[in-house]
Amino acid sequence: MSTSTIPRLAQQLVSALVPELGDDRVGTSSLTNRVVREIRADVQGGARKEWEDVKHAIRGLSRTAKIRVQEDLAAALEENFKALQRCREKGKGSWEGDEQMKISNLPQYVHLLLNLSDKPTLQTNEFAYSYLHRTTPSGPIADQILYKEIMDSEPFDPGEIWDEEVLSGWTDSENEYDGDFLSEDSDSEGSSEEDYVKTPSSAAIRAQRRRDNENRRKRLEEDRREEALEVVRGLKDGYWNRPEIVHVIKEGSYGWRDLVTQSSTASLAAKAIPNRPVTDKAITSTQLQREILFALSGRSGVVFQFSDKGICSVIPNHPQVNHLSSGSLGDILIAFQKYANQAASIRKFILETLQPNQIFSTNRSSQANNKPKGPNKTQQAFAGVCHTILSDFVLWLSELECSFIQGIHKASTSSQVDRPSSASTPSSLLLALDRRYSVVLDLLASFIPHSNNSTILLNLILTTINTFDHSAFNEQFNTLSDIFIQTATPSWEMLRIWIQHGMPIPSSFTDTEEAYTTSIDEGTERALEDEFFIKRDRDVSWADEDFYECGYVVDEYGWPEWIGEELGEMILEAGKARGLLKSLLVGMGTVEDWQDLRELLRLDFPSPNKERSKRPEGVNVVEKISGYLMPICQLLQFHLRRVLDEECGLEDHLDAIEGVIYHRGYDVLDGWSKVLFDKVSANAKWIDFQTLTSTFRTIVEEKQAGWMNPSAIRIRTIRSSGALVGPRALEILRVNYEVPFPLSQLFSSTSIELRAEVFTFLLQLRMARYLLIQTKEHDRELVVKRSYDGEREIRAMWMMRQKLSWFINTVYIWLTDRIIEVQNTDFRRKLSEMTSLKSMISLELQHTRKMRNYAFLHSSTSEIYENIQNIFDLTHLLWECYTSYMVQTPSKYNPLEEFVTRRRPRNRRKKKMHDISSDEDEEGEVVKEASISFVELSLGERMNKMDKDLDDLVRQIREGIDMLAMGSEGEEDGWSMLAFALEEWK
Repeated sequence: MSTSTIPRLAQQLVSALVPELGDDRVGTSSLTNRVVREIRADVQGGARKEWEDVKHAIRGLSRTAKIRVQEDLAAALEENFKALQRCREKGKGSWEGDEQMKISNLPQYVHLLLNLSDKPTLQTNEFAYSYLHRTTPSGPIADQILYKEIMDSEPFDPGEIWDEEVLSGWTDSENEYDGDFLSEDSDSEGSSEEDYVKTPSSAAIRAQRRRDNENRRKRLEEDRREEALEVVRGLKDGYWNRPEIVHVIKEGSYGWRDLVTQSSTASLAAKAIPNRPVTDKAITSTQLQREILFALSGRSGVVFQFSDKGICSVIPNHPQVNHLSSGSLGDILIAFQKYANQAASIRKFILETLQPNQIFSTNRSSQANNKPKGPNKTQQAFAGVCHTILSDFVLWLSELECSFIQGIHKASTSSQVDRPSSASTPSSLLLALDRRYSVVLDLLASFIPHSNNSTILLNLILTTINTFDHSAFNEQFNTLSDIFIQTATPSWEMLRIWIQHGMPIPSSFTDTEEAYTTSIDEGTERALEDEFFIKRDRDVSWADEDFYECGYVVDEYGWPEWIGEELGEMILEAGKARGLLKSLLVGMGTVEDWQDLRELLRLDFPSPNKERSKRPEGVNVVEKISGYLMPICQLLQFHLRRVLDEECGLEDHLDAIEGVIYHRGYDVLDGWSKVLFDKVSANAKWIDFQTLTSTFRTIVEEKQAGWMNPSAIRIRTIRSSGALVGPRALEILRVNYEVPFPLSQLFSSTSIELRAEVFTFLLQLRMARYLLIQTKEHDRELVVKRSYDGEREIRAMWMMRQKLSWFINTVYIWLTDRIIEVQNTDFRRKLSEMTSLKSMISLELQHTRKMRNYAFLHSSTSEIYENIQNIFDLTHLLWECYTSYMVQTPSKYNPLEEFVTRRRPRNRRKKKMHDISSDEDEEGEVVKEASISFVELSLGERMNKMDKDLDDLVRQIREGIDMLAMGSEGEEDGWSMLAFALEEWK
């Protein structure tokens, strides 16, 4: 859209929405320019608005209306938002296309309308009332009317009804299909009259058809059953009973055509697979069974071989097997090769983990300079479980081999040996293997690649347990649960050390002799296990303010699933609390009777090589562990909170911090601030931090306010941005409160700095009020002099002072009574309910940031803050006008003398402004020139200009506050109260 089109469309929009303007070109032009500004700001520089922004804005307007007791407007806004939400949900799938307005950019249009709206008027409330009490349209809808018209036209009228009587017994079509049958009947019997047979009833026809269909289905099933039995009988005769006879099977029946016999093994194998190297050697089925058992046990033979890396493969030129086709033999070998590879990978993992020195000695020449890192404890525990299961598997194979060679007596008591047929054929062996070990071998082989990381390994095992069908695989489920318990035992032991001994702390904290010779970070610390999921961040020092929060953190893989995030955070907090208590030399004892993991989970399974008599029900591992550890962690946090309250004086330090920073120590702050304000007003030296601090401590002692802990208070100044006067000059002032360890982790330097900025803003408000109060001392003298200098100018100064006092008092009362008092009460209530130091730190930072936002110190309120600072400048300027006006003391009214006095003080004012604004910076020169140009005006002109500037500043502040009341999430009520208070501005 071109730039020339936007103003024209904006003017049309204004004319349509505000028709009462008529020929008012000034009003129309003003509103048109406003619409154009909003559109360009939204399109060119504004951030994209989402639906959540629309929701916050409309609900903010509703809450503001409720505060203003405009219930109809508030209810109408809520109802309108619900209707808008329903339209949005209804049109989400269809309201898209080439149109300019669509669901994706609907929030932009709504926000444009909100930005163009003014504050509610009487007509707005009347429209809201009519909107709430509107009546729903009655009568039939469009679909109902259309249905009635269709039904009136009798759409189902059949017209003429034709009766038909069937005389012949069969139709022509039936005669065509059964011509032969009819011709035979006509030759044998009957005359032509007998051809006309009465048609049977439809019910009889349907019954006859059902009987025919049922008989036809039974005949088909019998035919298929006979064919299948013939196939099975042929396979049995050819495979077992008469191996010397070759039966020809229909092509495609079971994937082969010819059965291999002892006499034609090599020739038929070459015919089936022409590209495969074929040998004329053949082995018996008994030898094949031995080869399979050898491969599963990890031994090479004439059919299977193992590489140096432990990978099992089929020998390319292996012998054929009597009575087996090459295709069936290949399928059998592939099936057993998979299990052999799984067992081989488990066997290799056990050897590398439990005997790493032996593996390293074999590769010493290639890895002389890079010795591999040893396995961790969790990996060793998992390898131990794999060794137990694999030993059970090898024992089962050896007993099968024994039963295959010698046979099994029926009275055998070995529970591990299956039926004698388990080792007699490949199919029976494969079935027994699938039933007993297929699931376990497959899972173990899939766990091994992730065994280097204990968190990932245990997560995989636990996820498998939770998704495992233990009703279908009873023994495998018990084995899998036992794998988890034994693998997690080392991590469980690391948890015990973390909770019982706490986070490692430097020896300089506990050794009094070493504490005087080493720094806080030079002492030795207990090392954590490398595989433990809690890590030490070496970039964070014990002296850092965020050490408690960032010194020990969870690793990059997150909390293990068998612990969970909620319990993990409590475990981390408990270990930190224990270590912090040890650093304070506060004893608490140890956690007695640390329960074994198997006893805790109540999964007392026998070892895999013993019979499991019963299947336990599934156990929620996370719930069991959480129920055991959570009370222990809570006890440690309770103890740390008690130490912070009783021995570290948390409440006392919080009282002192709020007393100083939030000006709650009224007597001390009044006395100290008056001295400071007098020095700043007199342009005396006041920025020396030692003088500021000592003066404050002296007044604390005079007022006997020892609860403010004056020794911990230090007042300083930051670098000034230029030559400043009045309340604005105090923006370089900051206050520090030195909090001892460990409370310094809670009230960190960041938190104190955020509070200090609020202290400075409150001090500026107090100075502005102080300057306005000081001007009242000259009122009596002004009344005496009004006969000489004119009553109008004096009244203008009084009116200006009244407006400034109203605005500054409104902001001051809102910030102190409505915000600080309420927020501090809520903060202390939440803090008293917390036991976690991490949660307390988070609450403290959240509270201080919120207070800083309410003091207009956030980046989003920078314009409002600058406007308030300009009002502070107007306050100081009014005070200077009073002071300079009182310097003029003529004995009587004389127009000539008045003319002279209006010019002579100008030089004196220039000199005074030069003294106040004197600085070597170039910015000081700009301020000086601006002040001189203002001095050129008469007193009445000055008041008029100041009044206009004040109105503009307050208007901009009100607009900014209204926007904050609509859009600031979680802070709407505070801004709404200020917006409501500023509506009284006249």
